[in-house]
Amino acid sequence: MASQGRITKILLKRDLLYSLYSWGYYGVLFVSFFASSFILKNFLDGIREDDILVSAFPLNYPLYITIIIISLYLVLISAISISREREQGTLEVLFYGPVTSKNFLMAKFWKDFFLGVISLGFTAVYFFLVSFFTNLGFTPGLVRALIMGVFLISCVVSFGLFISSLTSRVRSSVITLIAVFGAFLAIQFSYSTLLGLEKESLPTSLFYVRETLQLVFKGINWVSPFAYLSRGLDSVILDNWSLFFINVLYCIVYVVIFLSLSIFIMNRRGVKA
Repeated sequence: MASQGRITKILLKRDLLYSLYSWGYYGVLFVSFFASSFILKNFLDGIREDDILVSAFPLNYPLYITIIIISLYLVLISAISISREREQGTLEVLFYGPVTSKNFLMAKFWKDFFLGVISLGFTAVYFFLVSFFTNLGFTPGLVRALIMGVFLISCVVSFGLFISSLTSRVRSSVITLIAVFGAFLAIQFSYSTLLGLEKESLPTSLFYVRETLQLVFKGINWVSPFAYLSRGLDSVILDNWSLFFINVLYCIVYVVIFLSLSIFIMNRRGVKA
């Protein structure tokens, strides 16, 4: 057991240092903070024009955008992490040694998870400075949102690893990820469109389509990591502690399920591209 833990730590350290030395990681942080600054500028301009502040959570929406951008980056690098090493043949070399699917996947998970936590650390500093210079409150709700962000990032990473375990090449991973999220968005848009129509005006066929899409949409809310992102941050805005802890529990269960599925798939598929 100790030996297996040491192997995981070695793999984790290798990947984490490589990612922290990558300019892409800091480029994503810059983009996320730039987007948040743009939103905050518009918000402050509105305050100057109307001379009124009506938001109890002025920094939460910019934080939401920041977490989304960071999550998109994390789900992408997680989705290509296994397939890239499988495509390059690195995975096959590693598995000639004492490395197991569980070691490898846990190292990948913790690497991307720590990248997300470090990103949230930078984000906390950024929003603290914004609060200091603009007098917008760094509220307890913002702290809870950052804590929730830790669990949401774990969902995003585990989902990305699941996608990567299914594919053999980087291009396939990216296409699969785009296709899955594209399908999620298409279903959500179609359901929202049909939901906006009056029940009496719908033909019978469209009515049954809407009912079917409703069931599929409910299923997507349990599968898509970004659904957990939305519900988790909503629990902060509603200041509902029970909902907050329920979402934390859901995130933990989600991670366990998707990591277990990824390990199972890797054991079945093997290491060759």
